[in-house]
Amino acid sequence: MDWLTEDTTLAAGAALALALGTVSAALQLLKSGATEERSGGTERARWFLGSGGYLLLLALAARGLAVGGWPFARRYDVLLLTVAALALFYALGIRGPGSTWAGVCAGLIATPTLVLTLLLTSSGVREPKPVPPLLGGIWFPIHVLATGIGYGGLALAGGTGLLQLVAGHEGPAENAFPDWEALQRQGLAWGYPWLTLGMLAGAIWSWESWGWLWSWNSKEILTLVTWGLFTLAFHTRRLSGWRGRPHAAVLTAGLVTLFLTLLVSRQVGQRALSGIEYVF
Repeated sequence: MDWLTEDTTLAAGAALALALGTVSAALQLLKSGATEERSGGTERARWFLGSGGYLLLLALAARGLAVGGWPFARRYDVLLLTVAALALFYALGIRGPGSTWAGVCAGLIATPTLVLTLLLTSSGVREPKPVPPLLGGIWFPIHVLATGIGYGGLALAGGTGLLQLVAGHEGPAENAFPDWEALQRQGLAWGYPWLTLGMLAGAIWSWESWGWLWSWNSKEILTLVTWGLFTLAFHTRRLSGWRGRPHAAVLTAGLVTLFLTLLVSRQVGQRALSGIEYVF
């Protein structure tokens, strides 16, 4: 079971790195109120979160080598991909004012998600298995990769929306609070196009596999609702009537449906794929 030991070790190392990144960003907030965006604490958070993302990519690569193909057929794989995308989006893409708060947000989403995934997924479910022919071809991996990458950016946008609602702050940066909307725009600008590409690739894959573009099962409806909420947020983000708490509420709802889509995909997907357990 060398593959299982290797996979678990890499993922556990990623969880530790993500936790350290979250703590580093939180300590920086307590120390300076997020006023020193290039401070040592913020840079350590960026390094730890980025390292966690890279370790998860290595874990996915190891799983792919074990089966000789794309390792994106199970919910476990997709959750690893989504967490990696979130951590790397923060580490590589978020700069400037508010990056310390964004680090706290990314860590508070990524760390519990990964830890719970590792604790609640049995070794039998984690075992890599060959991808069945129905999930072969080029469009399925494009669908999963693009959607997972998009979810990383959108999770950060939704998380900052939730923090904005909790903090009760709407305007530009004042005191310890960042310009929430600037962070949300970065997450939307990255995540929304990728999610749209993922849905288009999924529709093409569905057409080639079954002859229809959309089957309207519960999982696909949740995905459509998620895309619809982030579409609303993307196109109304600069409209005066939608700015502030209304925009943050839409993003928060999108975050909730995003994780619901990930959590219910396996149970619903089994029926949608006529008994095949590999789903996204």
